[in-house]
Amino acid sequence: MPHQKHQRKFSRESGHRKGLLRNLTLSVLRYERVRTTEAKAKEIRGFVDKMINLGKDGTLAARRAAIAWLPEKVIVEKVFSDLPLRYPDRHSGYTRITRLAPRVGDSAPTMLIELLPSVAETPEPEEAAKPRRRLGLPGRAPAKAKADAGAKPPAKKAVKKKAVTAKG
Repeated sequence: MPHQKHQRKFSRESGHRKGLLRNLTLSVLRYERVRTTEAKAKEIRGFVDKMINLGKDGTLAARRAAIAWLPEKVIVEKVFSDLPLRYPDRHSGYTRITRLAPRVGDSAPTMLIELLPSVAETPEPEEAAKPRRRLGLPGRAPAKAKADAGAKPPAKKAVKKKAVTAKG
């Protein structure tokens, strides 16, 4: 009985499942963010972490293992050149999963899986401390317009009309 060897099956045969996981891993590394279902996002976290750790290892054996899993050599080059410089102090947890609205067609729970930004890409504390401009809700007037709306509009001048008489 294989304990602690659970992997989600996704109702697919092993070859199809492996291809799905390879392609999703490739997409996360290429686009750095992918919208997918909750189960798939949770499953590919480990594969993305493994690929980035292989890139940080940098040995020939690690490169061959990455080439065996990822079908595109351009992405393998990105894993071995860019991503190790991006996460020098991190050993795992390179991805962030954010819950999104359910999918329209079948109400499946969807999530956004994305690579974390590097330390250099995070905003400075001064920028983060600035108060952000608050956007009003659609259909509502801003506060200034509400104050003006309470005031009476300027009165219109009454125009006297001359009486028109018909001469017959």
